[in-house]
Amino acid sequence: MTSSTTAATTPGVAETTRRLTGAQIIAESLIARGVPYAVGIPGHGSWSLVDAIRDYAPRLKLLQVMHEQSAIHLADGYYRASGRPLFCFTSIGPGACNTVVGMGTAYVDSTALMLMTGSVHTHMRGHAALQELERRHDADFPRVLEPLVKRWWQPSRVDELPGILDRAWIEMLCGRPGPVLLDVPMDVQADAAEVR
Repeated sequence: MTSSTTAATTPGVAETTRRLTGAQIIAESLIARGVPYAVGIPGHGSWSLVDAIRDYAPRLKLLQVMHEQSAIHLADGYYRASGRPLFCFTSIGPGACNTVVGMGTAYVDSTALMLMTGSVHTHMRGHAALQELERRHDADFPRVLEPLVKRWWQPSRVDELPGILDRAWIEMLCGRPGPVLLDVPMDVQADAAEVR
């Protein structure tokens, strides 16, 4: 795990920032919220995330399933049994589409879970690279799940992740619980930014 720490230069303010990758930001956010498992199938759209999860083990454990739908159903059952949400992840395009049935179940039964789907690098959006769903809109997978999630986000920069993760956690649990979606480009997972 690579991170650096620097002190803020504002007089009278002792604030510390660290340089973390997007995937490390996601992993640390899950650990801070007590999420014990990240469930999914490693793939080209999630390698940086998988590396971060392994770096943070045993505080965050990777549960690899054999099918993307299984990840969602596992998280659904875990929430029903424990009242605690899990984090699921998939790769890009067809693999992400395999989550639709499970997300539908989670939505209608008010199961809180967070799904992260990988997405193409931001500079590759709209070029149908790496199984991107782009025929109607660039990086269009979130629209597939739009009727089945309380809300979805598609960050373009690493520094957006902390705020998006906070909002996603609140949205997932407040009011009627339900699933949320983060569609995170590969470069946003791999690039680093200074965070508090």
